[in-house]
Amino acid sequence: MTTLKMPKAVINFSLKCSVIYFSVLPIVYGVELSADLYSGLEYTNNAKFATTATIEDVSQTLGLNVLLKEQRKRFNVDASFNVEEEHYYNNTYTNQTSLTTGFGIFNFDIIENFLDWRTSFTRTETLRSSLSKNTPNNRARRNILRSGPNVTYRINRASTLGFSANYISVENSAPQTADTKRADGNVAYNYALNSATSFSINGKYDEVIGGARASGLKNINVNLGVIRAFSHGEMSFNYGRTQSRSSLSNTVAGNFYNLSFIRQQLFWHDISLQYTQDISDTSIGFKSSEQGSLLGGGGTPVNSNGGSNIGGNSLGVVTGLDILKKRQFNVSISRVIESYQYNVSGFWSDLNYKVQHNDERSYGLSLQLSRNISSSLSAGILYSHSIDDFLDRPAFGKETTNTYRLNGGYVLSKKLDMSTYIQFEGREDDRYQIREYEEFSTGVTLKWAIL
Repeated sequence: MTTLKMPKAVINFSLKCSVIYFSVLPIVYGVELSADLYSGLEYTNNAKFATTATIEDVSQTLGLNVLLKEQRKRFNVDASFNVEEEHYYNNTYTNQTSLTTGFGIFNFDIIENFLDWRTSFTRTETLRSSLSKNTPNNRARRNILRSGPNVTYRINRASTLGFSANYISVENSAPQTADTKRADGNVAYNYALNSATSFSINGKYDEVIGGARASGLKNINVNLGVIRAFSHGEMSFNYGRTQSRSSLSNTVAGNFYNLSFIRQQLFWHDISLQYTQDISDTSIGFKSSEQGSLLGGGGTPVNSNGGSNIGGNSLGVVTGLDILKKRQFNVSISRVIESYQYNVSGFWSDLNYKVQHNDERSYGLSLQLSRNISSSLSAGILYSHSIDDFLDRPAFGKETTNTYRLNGGYVLSKKLDMSTYIQFEGREDDRYQIREYEEFSTGVTLKWAIL
């Protein structure tokens, strides 16, 4: 298994070089570039989320966020990464320095409007087990490198035929999940009925060509799709079949759904709905997890700005090499009324493992209200409620997590702002009392836009 953790000296050196390099780059080459340097200090009275014998700790983070975008006639680059160091003053967890949530795309035109070469790299975090919270001891990392040609052939003004092929390298730091080398092919036919409506026929084939524990793994997907644009919104729907063949288990097949609905100013609200049903293997996970979608379980995560990540964080659950069927629904409703803004969001997720007995079902609701007190000062409240049901592990029963949070933000200057929060979180388990906990935490973060 490949170890993905980078040496501290290397990361520190990269941080310094990145600041210097990216400060000069936009002047010389005219690329779109932004970079934020941030530092946060957090206190918790229950660092290990224990029922009894709780441990206090203070943690500090120092990080750098970089976003880079450049588009030329023959190539374009779109990349972002985050380098972060995490230090625990009472040594509850080992100090970590890591490169996380990296994402990069490089597209190069070989024949303009017909043949190009696309390369992308993603580095996402996963949870080793959904039974534990998002702590340093429970985190793993996944690197995915994709590279290959893409052909676009315009048959006529309404019809387009596309084909792509990729070599994919997947590395997981979780020791129970195999690294794999893959080859995949995609073909798509698109027909534009008019300026607002288009239809598509799509096919995908994915085969593992390297990785002893995942030998013989093949994934096939065929689906039909429609996209309809309308005033202040868009709807897309894909339906088909997915099949996974593997030496790990018998053939797994099921329906494929991908429904997305976005509408602004519907009864004065902005509404977003999404439902996904698909099959994948845990070595590579689902494409949506690379784009920041929750795979369910582990309670309700909350981001550093005080907002709930319910149904929208990048943590997938990796409990070993397996074939996984996922069903997931997300909804978000929001509205801005003068200086006030509120948001109601919810999710439902069902994970079904073919080999392991780790099936889970999760659902939850998040309520947020914020107010801009002045041009530089804002405040908000959050309540979230989530339930995790470990279907194949009845000893744990249903776990209910409630989170109450007050957060605020203050703009100190054009490039410097501060955010703070106070939070109480509690979990109850209807069968396994030792899983219950209560935690109080508070923190403050400074962010400096250096570019």
